[in-house]
Order: sequence, then C-alpha cells, then structure tokens
Amino acid sequence: MNSSGEPAIASLPVPPDEALALSARLLERIVTEIQQQGAVIGFDEYMHMALYEPGLGYYSAGSPKFGAAGDFVTAPEISGLFGQCLARQSSELIEQGCAPAILEFGAGSGKLCAQILEAMPELQRYLVLDLSADLRQRQQHYLRAQLPARLFDKIEWLDRLPQDFDGIVLANEVLDAMPVKLLHKRSRWVELGVGWQDDALVWKPFEAHREALDAICNVEQAVGELPDDYCTEVNLNYQPWFKALADACRRAVVLIIDYGYEQAQYYHVERRRGTLTCHYRHRVHSDPFIYPGLQDITAFIDFDACADAAEQSGFAISGLIDQGRFLLANGLLEQAQRVADAGDAVAQLAISQQVATLTLPQEMGEKFKVLALQKNIDLEMPALRRDRAYG
Repeated sequence: MNSSGEPAIASLPVPPDEALALSARLLERIVTEIQQQGAVIGFDEYMHMALYEPGLGYYSAGSPKFGAAGDFVTAPEISGLFGQCLARQSSELIEQGCAPAILEFGAGSGKLCAQILEAMPELQRYLVLDLSADLRQRQQHYLRAQLPARLFDKIEWLDRLPQDFDGIVLANEVLDAMPVKLLHKRSRWVELGVGWQDDALVWKPFEAHREALDAICNVEQAVGELPDDYCTEVNLNYQPWFKALADACRRAVVLIIDYGYEQAQYYHVERRRGTLTCHYRHRVHSDPFIYPGLQDITAFIDFDACADAAEQSGFAISGLIDQGRFLLANGLLEQAQRVADAGDAVAQLAISQQVATLTLPQEMGEKFKVLALQKNIDLEMPALRRDRAYG
C-alpha cells in the first residue's frame, strides 16, 4: 500500500471532468466523516464509502466497470466457456436433487447469467441480488437484448436476500469487494486508518479494533509470529455475510469463486505489504486514495477464514480447489473443442487463448479458487477433488 499517490497516479489515465467532479464530491463527504470522527476513520469505513456511497461510490455511480471500456475483466467477460462450465456443474447438482434455481450475488455485466440460462433449459428461476441500482439497470438492458423472452422471464432482481431459498448460490468475485480493516505491526499491532492532512488523504495509525486484533492474534497462533513492519488486511464481514446467507437458505449449494489464498499463503512472511489491490482502466496499483469513487478497491480472500465463518453459520464445507482444475473437471476442454470446431482459425486461436487465461497457473488458474458449501443437502461434487491433474 502506498503512502503517497504520486508515483501511481502519474501512470494512470486522467478521468474526464465530470468524473473528477463526482470524485471531488465523494472526497468532500469522506473528509467530513473524518472530521466528525475526530481526525481518523477506519480503512474499512473509507473503503465502504469509496465503493458504496449512494450516488458517488464506485459501485453506486454510473461509470462502466467491466470489459474493455471499464476497469477490469472478470471470467464471464473473458469467455462464455466459464458460464458453460458452471452450468454443467449446476446441472449435475440438479440431477442429484438440488432445486432448479440459481441465486447470483453481484451479477456484474449480466454475462454469467446469460451464459448459464442459455446452457440450462431445465433451470426454472434465476435470482439476481445486486445492491447497485446502476448495475441492475445495465444487467436488465443487456439481458433483455441478449436473451429470448422465455429465458429473460426466468430472471428476478432482488434488493434483499430471499427467504427459504432452495437451489444453487453463485458468488463470482463478490467477497473481494468487502471492506477490510488494515493492520500494521510496529512491535505490536495497530490499525491503519484514514486521515486528512495538508489537503490530502493520509494513513493514520490508531488503537486496533478489538475484533480485528483478536483475528490477527489467532492468525499468528496458526501460522507463526509475523515480522515487524508487516501490513495486512482483516475482513470482519465474512461472519455476518455467511450468517445472513445461511438464514436465507433452506437446502442449498454455494459456490464462491474469487482470488485469494489459504491462510498460510495469505499471511506468508514475504507478503508484508498485504494484498490490497486497486483497478483503474485496466491498470493495477496499490494506492486506494487515488480518485476516490472512480477506481475499484479489493483485497484477496482468506479462504480459511471464509470456511470457518461458513461452518460457524451452519454450512458444511464440500471443498476448495483452484479454478483451473474446477473448470477442466467440468468439461472446459470438451466445450472449447466444440466451439473451436464450429469456427475458423481466428476463432480457434481466440478459444485457445481463453482457455489458457482461465486455467493456466500464471493466469487465473491458481490465483482464483472455488469454495463449495452445502446446507441441509449432501451432493457429490467430483470436480472438487484435489487429486485431479491439469490437462
């Protein structure tokens, strides 16, 4: 994480004037909040405002987020094969007795929804829970144009969790956007907050939140003592999120797909600057104070903490596996071959590149993982076997 935005901001495209005006309005609200709280706010509060402040936050305002015109590319944007593989896994679960319904968190551009509906004629309902009014509107526009009415009519947009949901829950690149607390070890752990000094946002250490301090102490008991001058994130949102999801589900399978590590890798002694990552116009950097509201801010997932929170909320853990192995086990190569056979040489090259991006360890294959959970249901998921080899 940068202490100054100057080196990173110099390499970023300059936003248009209207975007800069929105960012300035959000910054004014953030500064007001800092002053009202006595000169410092937790980084999680800052991150929440930067991403979700009504009308001004990154996910609340109207700028494009996904694809070439946005700031980053997700797996469904890269290839329709991603959705087809999830559809195959979902179909296998339905064949075993899972209800033919899907609940998708944070549906992004809507492409994953379209890919799955087109591949799953047996699906009866597709629920989308997205708290961003702007993204809901974009999804509705895209899906109405992309899908025949018989498929579009299966989609229902929600503004809160359903009750007694039966079916499959999908969360692709959702948990990484949860606000996190930042901790810095200076002989003892302190929390890094956000202040306002000399007309700029600055880092300010303060006494760590008790729950965050307990969490990092538990991590050190599990992985060993971390060195001095070590910065990292703690996500205190896993527990309430999984608890709310468990309360909403009756018989369900949950697939969480995101970039992250198991705890031993997440808190490795060499990862001393943490995992905080910002995306702006397909540039990646680590300074969250640049252009508030105009850039995405994320942190990698601690999958051990996720699994613990899920179990404590009533879910059973079905497994954790790299995305590459999961997709290959769900017929990625066979589906890619069918698409390639129907196209010309240019299309075949494109499909080959898509498969590589989704599965190679140096691309998304190992960086992204799939965590599978079940509640009140016990279905077989062979794709989660870790002994499967690539290829």
